[in-house]
Amino acid sequence: MDGAVGRFAFETHFAFDKNGVRFDSSQSIFAPLGPNQFYLTTGFKERAMIMGNTEGSFRKTSKWLNFIRHQIEGGTPHRTLHDQTQKEGRELIDHLKQKADDLNHGNFSADGCCFNPDIPRGGEPISIPMAEVQKALSKGSFDYNPIELLNNPVIYEEPSQTVNISIDDVTPKRQKDTRESPQVTEHKRKYVHDTVCHIEHGGLKYVLAADGTKSCLWLLIAFLLSNSLFGKRLQIFTDGHKALNDAIVKQFGWHKNMQIVLDWFHLCKKFKEELSMGMKGRKLRNETLRAVMPLLWHGLTNKAISYLENIPASEIKDDNHIQKLIDYLGRNISSIPNYDMRKRLNLRNSSNVGEKMNDLVVSNRQKKNGMSWAKKGSLNLAIITTLKINDEYHNWFRNKEVKFSLAA
Repeated sequence: MDGAVGRFAFETHFAFDKNGVRFDSSQSIFAPLGPNQFYLTTGFKERAMIMGNTEGSFRKTSKWLNFIRHQIEGGTPHRTLHDQTQKEGRELIDHLKQKADDLNHGNFSADGCCFNPDIPRGGEPISIPMAEVQKALSKGSFDYNPIELLNNPVIYEEPSQTVNISIDDVTPKRQKDTRESPQVTEHKRKYVHDTVCHIEHGGLKYVLAADGTKSCLWLLIAFLLSNSLFGKRLQIFTDGHKALNDAIVKQFGWHKNMQIVLDWFHLCKKFKEELSMGMKGRKLRNETLRAVMPLLWHGLTNKAISYLENIPASEIKDDNHIQKLIDYLGRNISSIPNYDMRKRLNLRNSSNVGEKMNDLVVSNRQKKNGMSWAKKGSLNLAIITTLKINDEYHNWFRNKEVKFSLAA
């Protein structure tokens, strides 16, 4: 048995009853293991998986672990540590899937349609009082028509009645099935897609990870149901990707009090990338950014579209990228708020918290130079990382159970 302070061996016993049936404590009490495998104590798992594997490579963790356990010779190899972590991740994934299936059974169809009439659908959204909105408006920019600034499709929600949800895909490089000698270009390189979801309400939070949008949304539905969060406003921050937004609408279309918000960080990133490829030179690109981004910051999407449509052809290098931005804004117009007003009202504008969770769950560990991952391997490690973020690892390692509830 591998423990936090070293490796232990226990004597086992067997005996026969009067009918010749053998009792073997090594198999009756402990589940059988394969060759060169060890039983792991919870202390070992906490050190190896939570303090080690989620922070650094399996090789570095193996060296560190064997050093502090005084097992420089005959310690735990990094491949064994890898296999142990993958096994633990698979067990946790199966547990969460089963928990979600049990919670959603009888309440939701496979595509997320709610058929239980007792689950709150969410009534009229509760907004910040208009007096506060008018006060914030009076302190804002005088360069724009106040009526236009107020005429925005995204309301100013009451924070105490809102569940903030950030959903994003994270893409570490996918491991090849076989090694190849030719260099693979960035265009041809394939990636693993893990989906990370951050839920926040009332200062409490929780993080989910899954192997794609559909699986993540299924877990999210179960989590919201388990924590009695349906009926509150669901404010979902995304990067505006059509497939993701469509999946969210399909899954939560039954919930009347739901709003998708285009994340400001991703909006800025999108414009910088497309204008870099669409405009003739950095100077024209920056001039366009200085003209368009203030319009978008104030939620004046139609004015931003009009500006893009009227850029002189002589300044454009590739109009396909300009058209992409026009289509992007048109597709997401109902999700672009007045970011300036929201900031003044101390409302969330971005999935910065979600981006940070992406870094903690996947990016920091899995997107380093030279690293590549099998699809299941990436998720197995990511799901172990959520145990640490959600402070669930004590309960999981000891009881094979997670609370699945918001925590500080």
